Amino acid sequence: MDMEETVCFCGGVTVGDIKAAVEAGNTTLEAVQEATGAGTHCGGCVEKVEELIKQFK
Repeated sequence: MDMEETVCFCGGVTVGDIKAAVEAGNTTLEAVQEATGAGTHCGGCVEKVEELIKQFK
């Protein structure tokens, strides 16, 4: 998995950013959104963000 892959283009959030947020204890969509901003603009990446949270838990 490419940690530099952009997940949220609106906020410039990468897979690595999501992984780091989950490892820091942000294990819900809302917590990851708060920590990274992913999925808080257009919402188009929310499904991908949720998949990544499940993978990194």
